[in-house]
Amino acid sequence: MLIIFVLFVTPMVFSAEKIRRPVSAGTLYPGDPPILKETLQKFFDQVPPIPNTHQKLFACIVPHSGWGLCGSLIARAFAEIKEEEFDNVIILAPSHTYKFSGCSLPSIQGFATPLGVMRVNYEKMEQMALSPYIVMQSLQKSLRPGRMALHENEYSIEVILPMLQYKLRTVKIIPVLVGEFVDNFGKENSNVFKNIVETLQRVVTEKTLLVLSTDLTSWGATFNYMPATAEQMLETQEKLDRELIDLLIKKDLLGLQDYFDRTKNPVCGRNAMYLFIALLPKDVQGTFLGYEQSGKKLNIKDTSIGFTSINYYRSVPP
Repeated sequence: MLIIFVLFVTPMVFSAEKIRRPVSAGTLYPGDPPILKETLQKFFDQVPPIPNTHQKLFACIVPHSGWGLCGSLIARAFAEIKEEEFDNVIILAPSHTYKFSGCSLPSIQGFATPLGVMRVNYEKMEQMALSPYIVMQSLQKSLRPGRMALHENEYSIEVILPMLQYKLRTVKIIPVLVGEFVDNFGKENSNVFKNIVETLQRVVTEKTLLVLSTDLTSWGATFNYMPATAEQMLETQEKLDRELIDLLIKKDLLGLQDYFDRTKNPVCGRNAMYLFIALLPKDVQGTFLGYEQSGKKLNIKDTSIGFTSINYYRSVPP
């Protein structure tokens, strides 16, 4: 795989000092609490009835764009969450602003949304930060001039939090921004990936929900990706996305690597996908829940983002 310019996060650990304030409330999702609650109620009320099966939810893939484009898909995935089944949620998500090595955790006490604060599991995050490739990043910009404001303006985690809050009121989250799996020389290194996987596996329990926050194919000049004509945009995008969805459902890590090498598709959550799939146990099965294209929804001919939701289940005795 091609690795482009990489910025390194210096391994520094800071104490949890603050609450991360929302930056996308009022733009990607409603910022007014009463309107937000009403919107959430409508989204979850529109989810089709879920059949009773002898399966336990283990993980979810959800999109992270504006709720008007993909909110129904987020709600469909989270509709099956039961409060008593989980005490932690690990969220794997990309950064849309910076390239960096390894993974980054915000050194905070929680994420604020219009519904209140979702607390982080700081103890588990400290355990994870013992890995040389997982760094805790303070939000205090004054601590180190010129540092990356990696977590302050990133929306890939924030935009799904109110949906989680609607279903899970007491659990703690472990928010992970996933960067490049490279060593100190900027070279891809399988040992980096392996170490991060093993570190995350140590904090996963039977009461942990694993969530991947990612969009699919981003098509258009803004994303520097237009592998066909504008007339073929929606058809070609869906073909690319359906192949990617199939690989995700099959948990085919090598297939995913081949897909991205072959298509050069700049999916924002590519590396988070690799990590997510590597963390899924063999006995967990994926179920496709839905697919949308922003170009089709907005009737735009030259720009489109693909969205999907997929849930993964483990069978349990009746």
